[in-house]
Amino acid sequence: MPIPGLGVAPTGGLYNELTAVTRRAFVPKLFVQMYFASPTLYYLMGGAQRAAGGLNQVTIPMQGQSMVQGQFTGYGGGFNSPNIIPGIQNGQFNLAYWVVPIPLPFGETVIQATDREISVLKARMNDAYAVTRQNVARLLFTNNSGNSLYPNSFIDAFDNGTNVPSYGGINRLAAGNQAFQGQYINLGAAPWSLSVTGFTRKSMAAFLEYVTDNAGGESPTFVVMNPADHATLNGDFIGNEQQFVTPGNAGKYDINSSARSSFPNLNVSGVPIFADHFVPKGNVFGCNVKYSNLYVSEDAFFDFSGFYSLVPLGQIGQQGVCIFGYDFLSAKSVSGFWGFGLGGASW
Repeated sequence: MPIPGLGVAPTGGLYNELTAVTRRAFVPKLFVQMYFASPTLYYLMGGAQRAAGGLNQVTIPMQGQSMVQGQFTGYGGGFNSPNIIPGIQNGQFNLAYWVVPIPLPFGETVIQATDREISVLKARMNDAYAVTRQNVARLLFTNNSGNSLYPNSFIDAFDNGTNVPSYGGINRLAAGNQAFQGQYINLGAAPWSLSVTGFTRKSMAAFLEYVTDNAGGESPTFVVMNPADHATLNGDFIGNEQQFVTPGNAGKYDINSSARSSFPNLNVSGVPIFADHFVPKGNVFGCNVKYSNLYVSEDAFFDFSGFYSLVPLGQIGQQGVCIFGYDFLSAKSVSGFWGFGLGGASW
């Protein structure tokens, strides 16, 4: 809306006259006011695996127990006959398909055919991509098991059966299936007792040793937490920073250098730890990308249908659909972890 009486702009009749004959200054760029970046989604998209058709678009053979047994032998070399022990089950998953319908009404087509500053259609197409990324990033950290149309997430991938008893069609709570349980850890209970303090470098290092040992000796590729929780850990790093102002010494700060404080990414025991807006406060997740990946459909990877006429529906106009098929899956739930009950958030 025009704003009279502001700066050099007059009011009353003079302003109405200027409004009738003067074109407004206009910045020919659209500045989006919402949406959040997701480092986790960015990381996963970089190493995403392809998936195609089939009844279960992703089927992963998983071994949950030993299939042979060993024994010591003596001078005669005797041993017991082996038993046939079934130890492999299939984890079976279907991709989730997210669709964004995009309208192109008749009036918009005619009005913006010429003399447009911002293409509403181009803005709408960009927004379809942004809305998709926001939705995918948010659902990575929610329990989606109650809706069969939704994708899997970090929560069910690394749960131990408390919240999601069945994963990929395998019952984690059934006898002999303990190996299919992830690491679901109460950070507010002993021995961590982090419900008030939050993580420090020392407690994070001990925690990473614990989850690495539970995962068979393989540490997570990365750890992600809410920015408010990450800031608490970051504060412990800042309290131990040292800056050396040594002119002429390579690699040190000199008089022309600005001192840099704080750390966008933290590294504890060789594991990068970063913040993601979409992680619920009080939760922390670890992921090993050797076993856990984002799977995307090679037939529906941000694909657009093209525009089709709405005339058969009695309307002059067009519409199209953007579609993205994907799922986040883990072939080894114990390789990652889901910690909850973390306190001490900075805000």
